[in-house]
Amino acid sequence: MQSDIAAATHSTKRWYREITAAQWRVLIAAWGVWVNDALDFLAITFVLRDIARAFGVSLDTASLLLLATYGVRWIGGLLFGGLSDRIGRKIPLLITLTWFTAGAVATGLSWNFMSLAVFRLLLGFGMAPGFSLGAAMVAESWPERYRAIGIGILDTGWGVGAIGAALAYEFVFPVFGWRGMFFVGLPPALLLALFIIFFVPESAAWKEARAKSDTQGRKNPVLQLFSRYPGRVAYLALLMFVLCFGSWPFQALLPTYLRSLELPAAFVSSVAMASAVGQIFGFVASGFIAERLGRRLAISLMIGLGAICVAGVVAMANSILPALACAFLSGFFLVGSSGIWGTILTENLPRDVRASGVGFLYNFGVIGGGVAPFIVLSTIHRLSMSMAYGIVVFTIGAALLGMVLLRFARETKGLNLSQIDQETQAVQTS
Repeated sequence: MQSDIAAATHSTKRWYREITAAQWRVLIAAWGVWVNDALDFLAITFVLRDIARAFGVSLDTASLLLLATYGVRWIGGLLFGGLSDRIGRKIPLLITLTWFTAGAVATGLSWNFMSLAVFRLLLGFGMAPGFSLGAAMVAESWPERYRAIGIGILDTGWGVGAIGAALAYEFVFPVFGWRGMFFVGLPPALLLALFIIFFVPESAAWKEARAKSDTQGRKNPVLQLFSRYPGRVAYLALLMFVLCFGSWPFQALLPTYLRSLELPAAFVSSVAMASAVGQIFGFVASGFIAERLGRRLAISLMIGLGAICVAGVVAMANSILPALACAFLSGFFLVGSSGIWGTILTENLPRDVRASGVGFLYNFGVIGGGVAPFIVLSTIHRLSMSMAYGIVVFTIGAALLGMVLLRFARETKGLNLSQIDQETQAVQTS
């Protein structure tokens, strides 16, 4: 009788009421770091033309700054992930927040293109674990049945940061120029650091794993990742690369494309914010979609619809209402699908290498995002294509390839992390 009452109570209880205050604080901290991460990084997508003009380089060359930032993230993700598997999640989260904030400020102080490239490299190294550490913290602290939802909410930070970058372009850029864009994230970063220090607990799952490693002997998590799971690492790295590549012709080049049409700054900012708002809703919805349809089908459906919507926003860029609608839907489906990436990664890696693996794989994948704008711009230059055509072709092509790769992914819907750890150990010992 009591069990029936408990079951009935559980079934009528709202999901968010089952999350404790400590678990919400973990999510808020991870989310805040991801907001600042996006704000500091995406600011440059609005001012690539201004930077190219200021330092006398071509737009193609200026786009390499995105690759410079993303190209080193896998190193930072791997090293910070290994550090996190050794000393915990909280301190590395503080270090990465401080590091990429300092890198953004240094970007605004750069004196030539070479110094700017160096500062973007440093920013990329430090921002690498911004999402992966947060995803590991949420996955390890939230209940299994709400894990995908929590990570999806975490990913909304990218959309909020995108809105912040768009607002900075509309209000800060006209007054302070392109350099002022890179100082916007400093005040919120200081407040967030204090919140993490005083209010965020260390991961209980990491403490449990740490206690076991003290009795069983500690092993280097980075070496364990590659020596024990080489096939899984290779597949997930390729999957992340393709998925990230597919969203960045739209994310990185849409503001540049709209500016090439000589559209007003308010128009460009409005379309970018519509996309960012769509991303926020998409990130939240992605967790529920993944819990309903499964991880593989959810991502495939979202990137397919998102690619079609990208074609819509590019084709109707001169009409404000259709452009806003298509930008919102592009953000919702295409970029919003990345709210499930962290779930796939955390659920395909055992606890002893989780932070190292997510840190490496997610940030290896974003190399695809970094190289995408350069490939698109170089291709359209060599083949005399329009930027609109280049964005659409590469977005749809990457979406189709991503759908094919997802067919080989392991479906982890309904599995808790303990089951994943046990199954992995069984495979390794068989």
